[in-house]
Amino acid sequence: DCSTTLPGVALDETTNTIYYIARCRPLASDTSQYPFYNSTIKRVSANGGVPTTVFTTFLYPAQGNIGRVFTVANGVLYYDRTVRSIGNPLIAYNLQSRQDTFLYPTPGAFQSRLDIAGGYSFTCQYEYGVNTSYSIVRYTGAIGQTGSTTPDGVRLYSLGNSIPCSTVRRGVGSDLIFTGITYIYDGQNTIYTTTFYRGTISGSNTLPPVLFTVSGLVADFDVASNGAIIYGSQSGLFSRVGTTTTVLNNEPITSLTISGQRILYNNGVTIRSTTLEGQATTTLIQPTTGNCTCRSGFSGNNCQNCINGQVQFNYDGIPSCVPVNAAGVPTTCFYDYQCGNVPYTVCFGYCSCKTNFTGDRWNQCAAPKSITFRNEIPYFE
Repeated sequence: DCSTTLPGVALDETTNTIYYIARCRPLASDTSQYPFYNSTIKRVSANGGVPTTVFTTFLYPAQGNIGRVFTVANGVLYYDRTVRSIGNPLIAYNLQSRQDTFLYPTPGAFQSRLDIAGGYSFTCQYEYGVNTSYSIVRYTGAIGQTGSTTPDGVRLYSLGNSIPCSTVRRGVGSDLIFTGITYIYDGQNTIYTTTFYRGTISGSNTLPPVLFTVSGLVADFDVASNGAIIYGSQSGLFSRVGTTTTVLNNEPITSLTISGQRILYNNGVTIRSTTLEGQATTTLIQPTTGNCTCRSGFSGNNCQNCINGQVQFNYDGIPSCVPVNAAGVPTTCFYDYQCGNVPYTVCFGYCSCKTNFTGDRWNQCAAPKSITFRNEIPYFE
């Protein structure tokens, strides 16, 4: 029963083949408390047809974090896994030798998105250490194909430690388009905003100009050859040309990629194809039948309500409804920003104060000392 697709869709243009991840219920599983699913990478012709299995990765609880397919380059499929002890490392799977290679481009950094284009690899990375930061990093060539050790990349842009980068794509010419996520907590709900930036593949020491902003979380985007930015969210599929935004459809989008004049997108159930104008939409794969139910904590006709909880989009891009306490703090977390009042808070799987800080908002000294800031991070002295 492969009733849903997980985020990610990649097209191998040399073989006209689509790769994606299906969530499949195994024949034997303990469904009494935590139903388990196989995370299975499948492929299908870009013209449609019957999918075949490439490999089955692992088992995780239905609410766990699986992986995302990013791209295919030179016979290598790039995807990520969530390994709770170290984050979500990027993995290169050689389609011929059927070998996995875990990629760590720089010490103390994990990638969340990847684009390979024009002789470069671009990643959105979380780098921790002295200068903790979300960064856009460029590598020469395709990561994982230049030997066993990947050379250090070039940091193009730093978004600081409070603006997580989301997706990075090579644009037209030397353009590099990427997104950052900001949020505010109004006492009841966390309100997200996605900001699009236009930089260059050469980078600079400062953030590039803002192209436009979108209310809510943008799940994925790509750039067409005519410069149009195609992006998707839970609200639908959209096209942005200059200052004009056009609604292409109202399907919930988890991921997408552009091939020529076609948009291939994943709506969480199936993979579909449409034109850059949102016309002549066709379904490329049909999921197996099964009963549709809301994820834990969600309710409503479209499972859109998260009552007394916080909607969190974690490593896999799939939402979870996480309970919050009386102060509006979630009981679990994956990123510091989900706890609110960054940079005073820190996420250890649960929200906590930084060392020697206290208070309802975690911004008070635990003793009559002073707060100083180094690299935008508060310290107790």
